[in-house]
Amino acid sequence: MSDPDKISLDYLLVADGAQVVGGKLYLLGGGWDRLTVPQLPGQPATPFAVAVGVNVPWSLTNRKMSFSIDVRDADGGHVGQLVGGEFEVGRPPGLRSGAPQRFQVAGPAGPELPVAGRYVIECAIDGEVIGHTAIEVMAARPAASG
Repeated sequence: MSDPDKISLDYLLVADGAQVVGGKLYLLGGGWDRLTVPQLPGQPATPFAVAVGVNVPWSLTNRKMSFSIDVRDADGGHVGQLVGGEFEVGRPPGLRSGAPQRFQVAGPAGPELPVAGRYVIECAIDGEVIGHTAIEVMAARPAASG
């Protein structure tokens, strides 16, 4: 059972495109877990997107918090930050007392990926990781040996 006074991850998706407009997530080609890049090390030929939805309990509304969506390699090494910043979820007039609020963010991602393999995309709020998803990366052309 989850703690009703703790922030929780509702979703974390990778997609071909994503944006949040007017409290709605617009997603194109979402939910995949395999990425082919032209060559490694390198970036995807076309940036992909990440989309995150976070449930903020009533007790934590009206507070400024930081967030980051980062990529880590299979060994847990930091590859790069995809999206980051601060947010504050308020209590709109007429909201039922105790009702949680949702914070959503989406943005483009084109990290420099060093090698083929598994990468973890994780979401942290105020420095605490609240969830993750993983993708498998491979190169369209193998690296030249020599």
